[in-house]
Amino acid sequence: MKKLNLATQILIALILGALAGFIFKEKVVIIKPLGTIFLRLLKMTILPLVFFSIVAGVSGIADLQRLKKVGVTFLGYWALASALAGIMGIVWAFIIRPGQNITLPVTEKPDVNVNLLDSVINWIPDNVAAAFSGGNLLQVIVFALFVGITISLISNTKGGKMLADLFEAGSDMMSRMVGIVLRFAPIGVFALISNVTGTLGAIVLKGIGKMILTQYIAYGMMLIIVYPIILKFIAKVNPIQHFKNIYPAMVLAFSTQSSSATLPLTMESTKKRAGVPEDMVNLIAPPAATINMHACAAEMPIYAVFASQIYGINLGFTDLITIVILGVIMAAGVAGVPGGGIMMSAVLLQVMGLPLDIVPWIAGVYILIDMPNTMLNVTGDTVGMVYTAAKLGELDKEVFNAPK
Repeated sequence: MKKLNLATQILIALILGALAGFIFKEKVVIIKPLGTIFLRLLKMTILPLVFFSIVAGVSGIADLQRLKKVGVTFLGYWALASALAGIMGIVWAFIIRPGQNITLPVTEKPDVNVNLLDSVINWIPDNVAAAFSGGNLLQVIVFALFVGITISLISNTKGGKMLADLFEAGSDMMSRMVGIVLRFAPIGVFALISNVTGTLGAIVLKGIGKMILTQYIAYGMMLIIVYPIILKFIAKVNPIQHFKNIYPAMVLAFSTQSSSATLPLTMESTKKRAGVPEDMVNLIAPPAATINMHACAAEMPIYAVFASQIYGINLGFTDLITIVILGVIMAAGVAGVPGGGIMMSAVLLQVMGLPLDIVPWIAGVYILIDMPNTMLNVTGDTVGMVYTAAKLGELDKEVFNAPK
């Protein structure tokens, strides 16, 4: 097992746990405490992980501000496309309804119905210490955004650079800690999945399959509808030609499951095959690989709706808006964290007051989610760079349209 990567270990643990549940039935509850320990370890890391990763990510946006026109144009694309990805995730979660007919026991039914105005007001902490001590993640997120923005504004000063380095180090520290916690994931996933399948049977596995299908369809809609519309009607270029230009980066992203590992090829393809100016690619690509995570923005709402359907919780319009906004924010903070999507799913569920029971399910199948997830993220980065270059009149269309 040690020779296998963590994602493969977790997937094997999911399969073995499901088999153990079917074989031993209710007797497997004896190992449930191991799963409970895993969930508590995840909760332990959530608050500092969110704070450090968001501050580090937002303070890094200062690089985009060196070229104001480019930065503003790309950030506009980021906000629009990320919101559309979140909406796409919600729409397909309600169409496919992956959590329907799955019933899990919960001692207290969470109340996630919120008034939009009150919700927005309550996001702003009036006591930062209380927000941290009380575990109010929304208030911590807002404070982290303010800290990150402030650091970016003083990034040229000695103190600003020291603070940026400090929070970057804090983000690295939490990434390492999450990596340590996730080493326990195969055991935790085995214990939790075996308990669930031992008491509920195959209906849970069917729900997991429908959840994965929901994500695949949402990602597909971004690739065949949203990106082509942006390219065709806003950037004024041929979408098919764009995919021909950057398909090497898409293939590498799918196979490596790493936006960072794909970054050199992403930049090379966008410069030499898609006709985006070199300085623009150098400016946009690194931070885009950090904040422009459309797949994450789509998958987070799917998890929330999936959990709400399992527990019979009605999500109102206000709740859905909140979920989309949180998905966009968490997508900006997920990069660089081992198993980041798993951790951010736990964050989102906790913020919305939903139980974390489905987190081990997500962990178990995340290798199947992460391949198309990474490909979509990288593709979204390239679309954003072409969009920005076209909007500013700097796209070399001869290079873009040249046969490849």
